[in-house]
Amino acid sequence: MDSKTALAVVAMLFSVVSVVLSGWFSIRAARIRSELEAEQEKRKAAQSALKAAQAVYEPLAQAAAELQSRIFNIVETGWVGIVKRYETHGDYAETSTAFLFAHYFGWIEARRQAVLSSSGEGDRDQIVQDRIDAVVTTLRRSEDGEGFLFFAAEQRAIGELMFSWQPTRNAEAREPYVMGYAAFAGRYREDAEFRHWFTPIGTGIGRVSAGDNHRLIDIHRALVELIDQLDSKHRYTYGYELRPIEIDVGEAPPPTAPHQDATQVREA
Repeated sequence: MDSKTALAVVAMLFSVVSVVLSGWFSIRAARIRSELEAEQEKRKAAQSALKAAQAVYEPLAQAAAELQSRIFNIVETGWVGIVKRYETHGDYAETSTAFLFAHYFGWIEARRQAVLSSSGEGDRDQIVQDRIDAVVTTLRRSEDGEGFLFFAAEQRAIGELMFSWQPTRNAEAREPYVMGYAAFAGRYREDAEFRHWFTPIGTGIGRVSAGDNHRLIDIHRALVELIDQLDSKHRYTYGYELRPIEIDVGEAPPPTAPHQDATQVREA
C-alpha cells in the first residue's frame, strides 16, 4: 500500500469515527434535552396544581370566615337571638345559615375541581388539604348527636350542587362559580328535594335552641384552623377576629346581644 492509499484509508477512518461520534453526541444531547424537558414539565405540573388550588383560596377563605362568623353568633346569642335579629326578614335566619354551609361546601368543591383539572401536587396545599379534611371529619362526626351533621358524601353532594364551571371570554379558559344567595334562597324555598340536603341544619337548630353548642364549637375551631392556613395574613378575611370560641361547653351560653366587634360585623 503506497502512501497515498494509506492516507486515504486514514482519512476515511477519521470520517467514519467523526460521523459515529457526532451521532452519539447528538443522541446524548437529545436524551439530556428530553430529560430536562420532562423535569421542567414535572415542575410545571406541580406548580400548576398548586396555582390552581391557590386560585380559589380567597373565595374559600371568605366562605369559611362567613360560616365561622355565623356559628360564632349562634353560640354567643343562641338561635332565638339570631331569629330575633332577622325577624323582619322572614325565614332569613334559617335560609342564610343553610346557605353559608352550602357556600363553603361549594368552594371546597371548586378547589377540588381546580386541582383535578391540573396535575401534580404542592407541599403547602397539602397542609391546606389536611385542614380541610379536619373540617370534613368534624362535620361528619356523630358523637355529639345529629345536629349540623353532614357525612362526607353529603358535603361533596352539596358542593356539587353549588358549583359549576363558567366560560370566559377566552374560549379555552373557564372559571369556577359557586351559586350565590339569591339563586340558593329561591331553590331552597321552592325545591323540596334540594332543601332535603340541609335537614342537618334544622336538626342542629333544635339542639342549639336546647343549649347544646358542642358540635358548632368544634366546627368553628376547625374552620378557624383552616382559615389560618388559607389566609395567614388575613388579606382576604380582614375584619374577622379568627379565634376559637372559649366558653364552658357543659353549659348553655347566656343570651347576649349579637356579636358586633370587628370579628363579625361583615356577617352575611
